Amino acid sequence: MLNQALYAASLVTFTFGAVMFSVLVVLYWRGKRRSPVLAAFTLALAASFVINLAMQVVDWPALPVALSVVTALLPALIFHLEYAQEARDLPFAPLWKWMVMALYVVSLTLGWNRPASVLSAGAGMALAARLLSRRKLDRRGQHYRMWTAAILSALVFTSAVQLSDPAPLFSLLPDYLVLALFSITLYYRERLIFFDVVIKRGAMFLVALTGLTMFATFGFRFLDNSQIDWTRVWIGALALTPFWMAAPWIYRGVENFADRAWLGRRYAAEEAEQKFAREIQGAGTEAELRERAAASLADIFRSHAEISCSEGSDSGDGISAGSLHVAERVSGAPFLSDDHRLLRSLARTFDVVLDNVRFRAREEQLRLLASRAELKALRAQINPHFLFNALNAIAGLIASDPALADETIERLARVFRYALTRSETEWVRLDEELAFVQAYLQIEQARFGRRLRVEMEIDPAARAVQVPAVSVQPLVENAIKHGVSVKEGPGVVAVRAKTAEGRLRLEVFDSGPGFPAGFAIGEGGRGLRNIADRLAGYYGASARLWWQNETNGSSVFFEIPLNGDARSDRG
Repeated sequence: MLNQALYAASLVTFTFGAVMFSVLVVLYWRGKRRSPVLAAFTLALAASFVINLAMQVVDWPALPVALSVVTALLPALIFHLEYAQEARDLPFAPLWKWMVMALYVVSLTLGWNRPASVLSAGAGMALAARLLSRRKLDRRGQHYRMWTAAILSALVFTSAVQLSDPAPLFSLLPDYLVLALFSITLYYRERLIFFDVVIKRGAMFLVALTGLTMFATFGFRFLDNSQIDWTRVWIGALALTPFWMAAPWIYRGVENFADRAWLGRRYAAEEAEQKFAREIQGAGTEAELRERAAASLADIFRSHAEISCSEGSDSGDGISAGSLHVAERVSGAPFLSDDHRLLRSLARTFDVVLDNVRFRAREEQLRLLASRAELKALRAQINPHFLFNALNAIAGLIASDPALADETIERLARVFRYALTRSETEWVRLDEELAFVQAYLQIEQARFGRRLRVEMEIDPAARAVQVPAVSVQPLVENAIKHGVSVKEGPGVVAVRAKTAEGRLRLEVFDSGPGFPAGFAIGEGGRGLRNIADRLAGYYGASARLWWQNETNGSSVFFEIPLNGDARSDRG
C-alpha cells in the first residue's frame, strides 16, 4: 500500500509538472514580448517532467540519457536568466557574455557526470551577477532580487553539500530549489501567467489529478493482469462523484480567493458586469454615459479609466478594449488575462448602451425637427387668414374714408413687416407681440369704427417674458370674429397679462355672446386649435389653454412657465 501511495504521488507530481510546464511553453512561444531565456528555461523544465512521466510508464534506455542532457542545461539556463536581466548594469560585460557561453559548453560536457558541481557553479555565477549588478530597483524589484539571491545561495550550499555527502536528504533539494527559483521569477516577471495558469487553473488541475490518480490506483485491483475488482471501481467512482459535481463551485471558490486575497479585486467577473450594466443604463446623453462608465470602471479595476466613444482609445499603459481604456494601476498590480476578458465584456455592454443612447438622441432630433416643421406650418396657416380679413377692411374704407384707408394700409405694412422679420424667430418678448396686436387692432378699429373698444392691462413684469411669436394675435382675431362682429352695438376686446408663481397668464376677453354649449377647443375654429397645438408643441403639459363664459362675455386664457424649461427642450 505504501509503495502504491508513493507511486501515486510521483505520478501526480510528474503529470502536473508535465502539463503545467507544457502549457507555459506554449504561452511563452506564442507571446511576442516574452523573454527567450525564460522560455528556454520553461522548456527545459517541461521536458524534464515529460521524460520523468514517460519513465514511470515505459522502460526505454534513451529516456535517462535525455533526462541527463536536459537537466545538465539547467545550470547554464539559470545563469543566463540572471545575466539577461542584469547585462546592461554588470561590469566587464563582454567577459560575462563569454562566461555564459562557456557554462553552456561545460554543462553539456560534464553536466550528467557531475551535476551537483555544475549546478553549484551555475548558481554561484548567477548569484554573483545578481550581487554585482548596479541597477536601482523599485520596491517590487528589490523583493525579487532578495528572493532570487536567497534561492541561489541555497542552491550553491545544497549542491556543495551534495558533493561531499550525497545523502538522500540533499538529493532532492536542488530540484525543488530550481522550481522555487522558476516560481519566484514567474511571479515577479510574468504575474499574469503565474496567477492565471499556476494558481487558478493549476490548483484546480492538481486537485482533479490527485482524485483521478487515487481512483485509478486504489480503485482498480488487477488480478493476474487480467481481472478487475469492479466493486472497488464502482465504490471509487461513487466516492468521487460529489467532487466532479462540485468542481465548478470549487474552481470558482479558488478563483475568487485568488482574486481577492492576491490580486485585490473587489468584484468577481459576474458581479462586475452586473454593476457596470446597472450603473450606465440610466444615462441620457453620451457625456453622461462616458462619465458613468469611467466612474464604474475606476471602481472595478481600481485605476483611472477613460472613455472615448470611439474605437482605438488606447492612449498609454494599461488595458484597452473598444472604446474603453483603463490606465496602469498606481500600485503596480498587473492586469491579467481575466481583466482583459472582463474589459472586453464590459466594452460590449458599453457599445450596446451607447447605441441606444445615440438612437434616442437621433429619435429626439427627428422629433424636434418634425415639431418645428409642424409649428411653422401652423403659423403659415394664420398669416393668409389675417391678410384676407385686413384687405376686406381696407376695401371697405377706400370709398368712404380714403385717408383712413391709406393709414390702414401703412399699419398693415407694419404688421406684415413684423410678421416677415419674425418668420424665422420662434420666440419674442411679450411687449413686441402686443405691439403687433395693437397694430392689428387699429386696422380692425378702422373697419368697425366706434363699435370696437380696445383695453390693455399688462403687468410690467410680464412684458419681458418670452412667448411664441404670433401667439396672441390669433386669440384677438378670434374675439373680434366670433365676439364683437356678431354682437349688435358696441363691443369690447381686452388683453390682460400678469405673472404669478413662476407662470405667465394671458387673457383675451370679448363682450360677445360667448361660446356655445358643448364647445371644445379641438373642435372649434382654426385659430384656437392652432394656438393649442403650438403651445403643446412648445411646452407639452407645462402649458394650458382654456376658455370660460362670463355674464358679459367670454375669455380665452393661456398659461406658460416663465423659466423656459419646456421651451429649451424643444429648441
